[in-house]
Order: sequence, then structure tokens, then C-alpha cells
Amino acid sequence: MKGKIIIMLLGFAMFITYSCGRPDALVINIVRQDGSVSRKIILTYSKNEFDLDDCQVPVDSTWNITRESDISEKGDTTYTLTAIKDFNSVQELNLMYDSCRGANEGLTRRADFKRKFRWFNTHYYFNEHVGRAIEGISPQEFFNAEELNYFYMPEKLVELEKEGPDSSYITETILQPLEEKTEQWIGRSLARAFVNKIIDTVSANPEIKIDTGRIRLREDEIAASILFDEMEEQQLIDSLIGAGLYEAHSALNDTLISQIEDEFSIALNTDSYLIQTVMPGELVATNGYVDEDDNVVWEVKGEVILSADYNMWAESKERNTWAWIVTGLFLLFVILGLIIRVLKR
Repeated sequence: MKGKIIIMLLGFAMFITYSCGRPDALVINIVRQDGSVSRKIILTYSKNEFDLDDCQVPVDSTWNITRESDISEKGDTTYTLTAIKDFNSVQELNLMYDSCRGANEGLTRRADFKRKFRWFNTHYYFNEHVGRAIEGISPQEFFNAEELNYFYMPEKLVELEKEGPDSSYITETILQPLEEKTEQWIGRSLARAFVNKIIDTVSANPEIKIDTGRIRLREDEIAASILFDEMEEQQLIDSLIGAGLYEAHSALNDTLISQIEDEFSIALNTDSYLIQTVMPGELVATNGYVDEDDNVVWEVKGEVILSADYNMWAESKERNTWAWIVTGLFLLFVILGLIIRVLKR
């Protein structure tokens, strides 16, 4: 266990720092009033090599696909593949996610659309949901508001912040401490997920007579790497649930360890991509970020879905012109009626 935990933590830290060598992916959702969605996927790469079966989001040959290239002033060539497809509803989008076999097939993804009539206005709500990988510590529980802002911020916007007039302050005061704190959060989240798995295993197997409350008290000890640095898998589990219980329930323990590894690998292997959503009418609320072109964007990356669901939502409204006209005519009719009554007196 000790070696596996260290390898996973190092792997996750490297994943956060370095790219995976796939084309950059931008997903653009154009949401319509009836809930249908026109989805555009833009892949950009330094090589003319695009494997649709290994894309960050589901896309195949049934999409309308175009290709182009651009040569910069320095002579560098950028290749772009654009794929477009119309979906009649979010249910069709979700069916596509269910059949995903690409780079991020381990992710649980769902889209949601709601429309509410408010007489003078119609409100629209669209959400892209990605489920968490492990049952760890949510970022909201661990980071403060300013840290959360940069934690979820798309990398391209972080780079712009680092090039701005306050770059030194942002880098030294926020980004560098946040990087160190993120590493601590990953370790503590993994420790909590490990403890949660043990408690769930004990609860599901009544023959294991263990005080689960005592196990919970050891979480900080595990997170501080005291046990991970000194104990192997069998020693660790025996120290938590009792001597000899690892061998007595070896099959359950193997399943427990395997589940943790598989769940953590979902976040570890997530290949990041950007999502941009265009809503009908006027945007009134969102948890997204506004880029330099006034687009609302989010970035799906391993750390943001490690131990909390990630919802990327936007809400907009459209004025119901006919409702204003009907209301105005009604008020005019009432006023005229009152005037006529007064004149008849």
C-alpha cells in the first residue's frame, strides 16, 4: 500500500503540472430555447494527428467534420479539427456520454436543461455535470474563497493573470501557496477515501466487529503520512481495524484496495478540456469564468473532480414581448374604463 499511495500521489502531482500530449479540446454548447443543443468540438494540435476514438469528449465520424491548418509568423503549424453535431435534447447528449469510450471514459457526465415561464420573462438553465472520483474532502471544505477561485480557474486564464500587472502578487501570494496546499488536500482526500472505504466495508460485513468511530479518529494520522511512510498494506489495515484481520478477510481487503486505486485513477487519468456554453437571451448567472472574448468557460481537469461533483451551470432569461404587450393593453383598457366611468358621473 505504501508504495502504491506514493506512486499515485506523485502521478497526480505530475498530471497537474504536465499535459498528456493529446490535442487541446474546446467544447462549445449552443443552447436553444427548446432545449436542443448544437455542440461544436474544436481540437488544436501541433501535428496533423487526430484520433477521434481517443478524444477527451465523445465524437465520431457521424459529426460534420472540417480540418484546417495555420502557419504562424515563426513558421509553426497549428492543425485544427472542428466537429459539429445537433442534439434534439440533453437526453441525446447523455446517451452519447453513456457510450463514451474515449480518453475520459471513466468520467460520469450528465447534461441538464430546464425552462421556467415567468410571464414577463422565460428563464433557461443549462448544466454540465461531472461526478467525483473518490469520497474524499471537497475543495469547498478545504480551500478559502480566493483559493477556490484559482483552483477552478481554467489554465489559460491563470496564465493571463500571471502576465498581468499584479503577476508577482498573484504568483507569490496565491498560486505558489495554493500549489502546496493542493498537494496536502490530495493526500488528505485520499486518506479520507481510504478510511471511508474501510468503514463501508466493515458496515457491510457484520461479522467484522470493529468500532468504526475509532477508525475515523486515525484519518489525520494517515493524512500526515505517518502510517503510509512506515507501514505496508497489511500493517496499515491491521493497525486500523485490528491485528490479524487483514489475513482473516484478505479477499475483502484486496477488493477495498482495488476500488481505491480504480477510483483514484479516474481523476489521475482525466485529460483536461474546456467547455464553453452559449445561452439563449441574456446571461443572468453562472459559476463559470469569463475569458478575454467574453465567453463563459470552465475547465474539466483531474483535480476539480477528484473528491467533489463538478457542476458547470449557466442561467439566462428572455423577455416575453407578447406578455408585455398584453399587460400594457390590459392596463390601458382598465384606465380607459375608469376614465369613462368618471366622465359619466
